[in-house]
Amino acid sequence: MSLLIQNLSVEIAGKTLLKNINLEINAGQIHVLMGPNGSGKSTLAQAIMGNQNFKIQNSNDKSNLKFKIQIDDKNITTLATDGRAREGLFLAFQNPVAIPGVSVANLLRIASKVNQLKSSHNPALSVWDFNERLVATAEKLGIRQELLKRSLNEDFSGGEKKKLEMLQALILQPKYAIFDEIDTGLDVDALRIVADGINLLKKSGTGILIITHYQRILKYALPDRISVLVNGRIVATGRNELVEEIEKEGYKRWQTK
Repeated sequence: MSLLIQNLSVEIAGKTLLKNINLEINAGQIHVLMGPNGSGKSTLAQAIMGNQNFKIQNSNDKSNLKFKIQIDDKNITTLATDGRAREGLFLAFQNPVAIPGVSVANLLRIASKVNQLKSSHNPALSVWDFNERLVATAEKLGIRQELLKRSLNEDFSGGEKKKLEMLQALILQPKYAIFDEIDTGLDVDALRIVADGINLLKKSGTGILIITHYQRILKYALPDRISVLVNGRIVATGRNELVEEIEKEGYKRWQTK
């Protein structure tokens, strides 16, 4: 069981941003994607989620297999973003946007109901049971109940926004979750809380892709696999030794090639 990306090349405004990306995120495991600024990490997250602003290239190289994104045994390549979400794909945004007039609680209640109708992955909950679960999960993340009644991300701090992204993931329990720089702007306490959330998702069987510049969150959410993205290409895949090398030397070994 995995989220599989094969032969993904992406362009925007005629400029190639990703070239022949092959990546596999296994269920119940943490896969980390690291790379310098401008390497294409967020572009990859958006392309996987089906953002139509990013054009998928058709390779002219006949030796390449056809581009494909697959969840478990289902090809989701032709699905729009909402269809991919219904199949169990979740993206936590690097810069979450505010949605005035839509409260956190109502958004999650509706999304959870749709999720339950689509899949047996999550059991159906009554409104009362859902509210209890929402409040309990928010407490674990250090989110005040008052925030659940407010419009999503409206006048929230950076740390509050990142915690709310984690709250959404924990409530929806997706098959596969992508966290795009969820560690950015977090203090040490908030970082540990978010990492605990990631570990809970992993324990429940969710496959996780963490996109990050830094190794600090990886001290609390231990990765099973690490890939390095530089100049739109995956240039290395390995385990913790890659994190240690990047911490000491940066990305210069791959940038000079």
